[in-house]
Amino acid sequence: MAAALLSMTVLVTTSAGAAENDDFAAVTTDGCGVAQFKDYGPGAPGGGNNDDYVVIHDYCADGHGVIAYLSWDNTGYWFNQYNGNGLAGAPVVWDPFLYGNVKAGQTVWLEVCLVDGQADPTPSRCGEASHRSKDG
Repeated sequence: MAAALLSMTVLVTTSAGAAENDDFAAVTTDGCGVAQFKDYGPGAPGGGNNDDYVVIHDYCADGHGVIAYLSWDNTGYWFNQYNGNGLAGAPVVWDPFLYGNVKAGQTVWLEVCLVDGQADPTPSRCGEASHRSKDG
């Protein structure tokens, strides 16, 4: 019995440890705004295990907010979320994957920009990044 339990523990630990970390980030050209794609994380406080989500940071007291844009698999659809909390405020935790999570082989694109309010038509200092998920 003890050997079987030890064997099962090793299998569970090995398969959980084998997961690939697909974290990546897009950063504005001045480093004030960052959008981090998080894989296998806790999500919003109290939100449970929310596998895939984006955390939007505002790292400068410059009077600008930060907006993140996200798309996946060349769908042509772009989603966005705004962080107007400022340097002293909390980052915004955003789950754009309301109907599931990223699957293995899917590519996620992130763009992050500085804006003067959520509806600013002239985002600036934008940075972008993309990543193809290894294991979903």
